Amino acid sequence: MSLSRFTPSLVRIETLSDGIFAIVLTLLALELKLPDTDGNADFLTVLYQNSGTLEGYFICFFIVGNLWRLHHLVTDHLPPATPGLYLLNLLFLASVTLTPWSLNNLVIFDADRGSIIGFSGILTISWCLLITMLSSALPLLKEDPDQARMVRIIRIGLLGGALAGLASILCALFFESLALYAWFLLIPYGFLSRSITRRLSESA
Repeated sequence: MSLSRFTPSLVRIETLSDGIFAIVLTLLALELKLPDTDGNADFLTVLYQNSGTLEGYFICFFIVGNLWRLHHLVTDHLPPATPGLYLLNLLFLASVTLTPWSLNNLVIFDADRGSIIGFSGILTISWCLLITMLSSALPLLKEDPDQARMVRIIRIGLLGGALAGLASILCALFFESLALYAWFLLIPYGFLSRSITRRLSESA
């Protein structure tokens, strides 16, 4: 009896992914640590002096939360037999699990150039893997032009994460203090991509 190529169901892929995202989001909170101080230190003063830790946490939570939402959007439009889906999803999840480590590096090294590039580089790789996962389904959708068109529209929205990541890396090289905030470009890009999506849908 010949063995068929292993093709996991999308349900199992989504279940594994949801579990890993839940763990990652929890680990991010565990990175919220204030430095050891003497008994005379005032909590609010120490918190203010280490406000960058909170900023990094909320930015990272915002980004990973977006990746979780977009991962569901992608898997909702993927055929189960998408080439390389199992491997691409594992690589995507591997990059996502590195975000607590990269956030910890931001805290330890006080968000210097190297730690920001590492942080944004890992998240940019996550976005590119998600785009690759979606794009790999296109050859299977030749006989379903409507679905193929929807996949291309979703890919336009996904490009925002990769562009924001590249903007963050470039800012780290030249405008270090603005580098992490470059990720908030996802917000206006989201509005822009939804506007483009509506126009494309109306012109169909």
